[in-house]
Amino acid sequence: MSPAIKGAFAAIHRIDTWFGARLLRAITMHLIVSGSWRHSAERGLYCVRDQSRKHGLCHQMVVGSTGLHAYEYRTSHAATRCGLSVNPPPEGARSWLPPVRGDLPPADSIVPWRYLLSFSSSLPVRLSEDVVWAYTRHVDSGAATMELADAYVATAQCAAAVAALAPTQQGRYEVSDGDGLMWQVLVDQRIHEKPLVRGVRPSVGRFERPVRRMRGTGAPFRVVVAGRPPLPEGRQAQRTF
Repeated sequence: MSPAIKGAFAAIHRIDTWFGARLLRAITMHLIVSGSWRHSAERGLYCVRDQSRKHGLCHQMVVGSTGLHAYEYRTSHAATRCGLSVNPPPEGARSWLPPVRGDLPPADSIVPWRYLLSFSSSLPVRLSEDVVWAYTRHVDSGAATMELADAYVATAQCAAAVAALAPTQQGRYEVSDGDGLMWQVLVDQRIHEKPLVRGVRPSVGRFERPVRRMRGTGAPFRVVVAGRPPLPEGRQAQRTF
C-alpha cells in the first residue's frame, strides 16, 4: 500500500500515520472478505465497498486483480462523523491488529478495527509508537505482552488525561501523572492541532508542580502527518493513479 494512501487515510481520520497504516490493512482485509465488489474491465481493477443506505459510504478501496495492491482509498465521512454504532471489544477478548506486512489473525482473536478507528480519530492527542510500547513495558513490569490494540487503548487513555494538563501555549512540557510516570508533551499547532505525546519515563524525585516547561529545543523529532488533501465538498478520497 502506497505512502500516499496511508497519509491520506491518516489525514482524513486525523490519526497518527503509523497507527493508521495498521488500521488500513485491517480494513482492507475486512473489505476483501465482506465488502461489496465491482469490476472495471476497462481499468482491470476492482472496487470493494463498505457502505449502507442509511450511513453512506464508510470505506472503499480500489485494488488490483489479486487484491494485494491498493490504488485508492475513499470515504464519504471521517470516522468521528460516522453514524454506525461502535462498541468496544467484549471484556477479556483478545484484540489483534495485523502488522503492515505478513501474518493473519490468530484463531481465537478479534480484529476491532472499526472501534479502534473511531477511538483513535476522536482522541485529543497523538502518540508515537515508542510511547505505546514504553508505557506497556512499565505496566507489564518490563515485559511487553499486550497486543498492539490493547496497548494502544491503554496508553491513549492515560496520555489523553495527562496531555489535558499541558498548557495550550506552544512548547515542550513534562507532565507528571501522579502515578510514577513523567510524560513528554509537544504542543505546536503549526505541525498539528493535536498535541503529541512523544515520551514517557519513570519520574525521579519530587516536583513542586505537576507540569513544567522543558528548556532548550531538545533532540529533533518529527512525526509524519499528512495534510488533508483538497477534496470536493462531501467527499473524501485519495487517488494515486
